[in-house]
Amino acid sequence: MKINPAFYRKTDQAVWTGRNDGTDPAVQRWHQCIVAIDLSKEELPILHSNQKGIALIGFSCDEGVRRNGGRTGAKEGPVNFRKTCGSLPVHFEQDILFLDLGDIICTGNEMEEAQDGLAKLIEMVLNNNYQPFVIGGGHEVAYGHYTGINAFLKNSAKNDHFAAGDYSGNTNLSGSIGIINFDAHFDLRESNENGYNSGTGFLQIARDCATAKQEFRYLPIGIQQNSNTKQLFDSAEALNVNYISAEQFLPAAQSALTEKILQFIEESSVIYLTICLDVFSSSVAPGVSAAAYNGIFPDPFFFNCLQTILASGKVISADIAEYNPTYDSEQRTAKLAAALAFKMINRERRKI
Repeated sequence: MKINPAFYRKTDQAVWTGRNDGTDPAVQRWHQCIVAIDLSKEELPILHSNQKGIALIGFSCDEGVRRNGGRTGAKEGPVNFRKTCGSLPVHFEQDILFLDLGDIICTGNEMEEAQDGLAKLIEMVLNNNYQPFVIGGGHEVAYGHYTGINAFLKNSAKNDHFAAGDYSGNTNLSGSIGIINFDAHFDLRESNENGYNSGTGFLQIARDCATAKQEFRYLPIGIQQNSNTKQLFDSAEALNVNYISAEQFLPAAQSALTEKILQFIEESSVIYLTICLDVFSSSVAPGVSAAAYNGIFPDPFFFNCLQTILASGKVISADIAEYNPTYDSEQRTAKLAAALAFKMINRERRKI
């Protein structure tokens, strides 16, 4: 794949800095093991037999947020995320190749072209057996991300080939992609006078599924009634979206919630996991495009739910969306995003 230079920016290796406790693998930090690749000049390194690869991709775009009337600034999320993550300790296996592939960028208002660039990059990364991890950017990242996963699975099924990713060698490509979205919003909006935006992505996916005669499988977790119109709830019902509201997301309901999540995963071929940081209370995540004063909290209960999803072995790709450093008091949101990334990349694995 040739990267479109108009929608691509490499990462300078110097961005990755942090604490240095030595070169022994047991004390290394992310900045010591991640390798920045310039896709305008280099190919992805070929993984050895049984070797695993993680590919970090930035989506530097908040045009969808602007079109949706939100607070812009999330396009600066990827570079600030990298600066916050440099000192994270390495806990993944030593044979993992950890790459930074740079950013897909939005030039002007060309959001659709940026989404297309992300989709092509996701497909290429999966074809080369790497596990993608994307940091946004607005939640318009979801449509491009999903499109890339879907293209990879379709071509894999056609070629009777399934890349050896981190999803337990699942070979059932005839089923559907299950989308799990931690979010205060459904993002099932119709397009407005500005076109598609950060709130339309999952409706776009639903309509693509209908056109392709595929099942639309979508589980939003953390939905806020005061953040969604009645029409959006009606749209979710019409699309058979079985959501979990913020009010239901309680430790007292853990058993029922876990059962619901596991059933959704069991009935999906693979899982695309996306976390919109506005699902969290603004007290812990002020740096987002649409802050929620009463969102959920990243407490042990939340991380147990996240672990349930990661441990299934079905997560084919994941992203974090809506990190907006412009409004991030004391880097609280950046540190939360780093903690989420740490958990998602260092996942413990078990089969359902």
